[in-house]
Amino acid sequence: MVTSPSISQRERWKYILIIGGLQTLQPFSLDPYLPSGPIIARGFEVPDSLIQLTLSALTLGFALGQLIAGPLSDSIGRRRPMLIGSVLYVLASFLVALAPNIELFFASRFIQGVAGAAVLVVGNAVLRDLYDGLPLLKIMGRVLLIQALAWFIGPFAGSQLLQFMDWRGVSAILATYAILMLIAAIKFLPETLKHEDRRDQIFAGMAMRFVHVLKDRIYVGLVIISMLNGISLWAYLVVTPFVLTNQYGLSPAEFGLLLTMNSFGAYLGVQVSSKLAQRVPAQWILVGLHVVSVVIGVVLLVLSAGNPPLWLVAGLVWLFVFFFGMTVTPIGALSLAPHGNEAGTAASLLAVLGSLATAIAGPFYTTLSKQNMSGVGLTIAAAHALALLTMVTIVNPRKVPTLK
Repeated sequence: MVTSPSISQRERWKYILIIGGLQTLQPFSLDPYLPSGPIIARGFEVPDSLIQLTLSALTLGFALGQLIAGPLSDSIGRRRPMLIGSVLYVLASFLVALAPNIELFFASRFIQGVAGAAVLVVGNAVLRDLYDGLPLLKIMGRVLLIQALAWFIGPFAGSQLLQFMDWRGVSAILATYAILMLIAAIKFLPETLKHEDRRDQIFAGMAMRFVHVLKDRIYVGLVIISMLNGISLWAYLVVTPFVLTNQYGLSPAEFGLLLTMNSFGAYLGVQVSSKLAQRVPAQWILVGLHVVSVVIGVVLLVLSAGNPPLWLVAGLVWLFVFFFGMTVTPIGALSLAPHGNEAGTAASLLAVLGSLATAIAGPFYTTLSKQNMSGVGLTIAAAHALALLTMVTIVNPRKVPTLK
């Protein structure tokens, strides 16, 4: 296993830039399309709720891609699954751009999800090959510094590009970007999993590796928390575009700008938590974040009974997304740290179950109010209350080894 002291500063930044750039493919599968939701619905002449369900197809793709790519990378190495995922993403993005009907649009978005997720989960396994403990948390924060650029570049660029082209043109641009990242990966990304560290069996041993990581009580608790975090975030992503359009009359460009500001909040949250974890144990950071998220959800729910000003709702949502960003690296580092030889499997299962949770919740999101933030507020409050309960009872922060 490669260790962090053997990696030069130049190599370190190479990994940060390439892995971070490749991992932008998954959020780019989502964020640039959010301002286009109502426009896509009109173009295909389908209800808004059906376009919401395409997000469930995307998250099902996320789940399948992670389920296959993570364990596969434990057996055949990291490089080949990463490159295959990148090629698949290019093809899927061109299919989205050319989709003549809603059925092919659904299928293409599903394939985009598979490919983007494969690249994401294998990238995290690469980081675990190279680093452990607190250095792992730090490098994940640096990679997310690149990856999270997509969180606010995506919605902003998506909304602004709509003034010059339709969403099909946006898809073509994403495909072009994926080609550039594929070329960079082919040229600069080496194999990080040595042959002696690989699992002999691929799919036959997959179940055994899943069982092994699931015997870790702390890991299981963190997986549950990640699932609940995802459910609350996707309630915001799926429902908010329609609420802000219906209640406050925002245009796609205005909503894209607001979404960009929120995504920048998540970006800041990632970096703040990486710095804070050097002083406060990561598990206690998670406890505090769930408490404040419950409060935000309750406040949004209460405010929805009236007609709150846009600035107040937007401010609360920004705080929620900021605190969500703060949970990303602590959950990832605490989950992967004990599973060095099964990093692909551990990263895969963490991501798969998170994606499955949001996909299963897809029909639930269609029932939430699109006239105010009551449904979003209730979902945030309930999900984070359950996450806090899981943190206290299953994870038990007092028994979690401190990252060093």
